[in-house]
Amino acid sequence: MKSNLARIQELQTSYDQYVCNYMQFLKLRGFGDHVNDWYFVKRGYLECWLQPGFHRYWQTWNPGIGYFAYEVYLFCGGKYRQNIATLAAFLVSGLVHNFVVSLIFWRWDFPLPFTFTLFGILTIAFRWLDGHTNMKQWPKIYHLVLNITMVIISFDFGFRMNDLLHMILFPRS
Repeated sequence: MKSNLARIQELQTSYDQYVCNYMQFLKLRGFGDHVNDWYFVKRGYLECWLQPGFHRYWQTWNPGIGYFAYEVYLFCGGKYRQNIATLAAFLVSGLVHNFVVSLIFWRWDFPLPFTFTLFGILTIAFRWLDGHTNMKQWPKIYHLVLNITMVIISFDFGFRMNDLLHMILFPRS
């Protein structure tokens, strides 16, 4: 049986590896060594809207949750089955978001799994589109409008699907 000290050392090693992986993830996403400063906030929550394509928006938006989704993506075989792994990562992220929201409001009727699934579908579509067009050449205002529009459409879809599900599961007499 392991001693408490051995368990603590294992946890410390796991945590150190997690932090190392997270820092590598941030460097891949263009954050460099900026983790606790204005650059991190600016890149992760403001500049993300100007990214060329919805798929690139998700690569910079909210790096903490982005890392969680990236780990799910890799776990689902992201290097070999990109589309399936992308959908799985967004669906899991939507379920986790939904769980957190349901704990706050004590209701499980939020549209986040539907919304995040559409985020995943749009991400796959924009990744394909990026291979066929040069979105980086488009004016930044196009990127801003496009990314905001995709987020609004996805939330609208999620709310509509949630309403439809409620009508099917809980019909009013």
